[in-house]
Amino acid sequence: MSSSESAPSPPQNPLIFPAAPEVTALLTPSIVLGAITEPTRLLVLKWLMEGGALSVNDLAARAGCASDAMSKHLRVLRNARLINAVRSPNGDGRMSFHQLPPLFCRTDAAGRPVLDFGSVILRL
Repeated sequence: MSSSESAPSPPQNPLIFPAAPEVTALLTPSIVLGAITEPTRLLVLKWLMEGGALSVNDLAARAGCASDAMSKHLRVLRNARLINAVRSPNGDGRMSFHQLPPLFCRTDAAGRPVLDFGSVILRL
């Protein structure tokens, strides 16, 4: 092969789009996998994907756990950079809300919502 020729690119799966470069630069795959291995945290990601910003108390009630236990799950997800703490939609600074960064939310070729964390794609 001459220097002007390039190697053929591998075939692309039409159902998988490459992650935005910003995503792959932000996250460490082993940390992402460690954060999502707990079933409650997977549910939290699903609920946030479906419902936008939710409070700690709302998430705890859905999961059937205490708010302090939910706060620990949210801390793991925040430390992995998978979710963000945000201001309350109604301006009440006493309540803690969380949401998924829009950068991670997209749809696949079939129109289904997915969370794209670069090396980890979740279809919940």
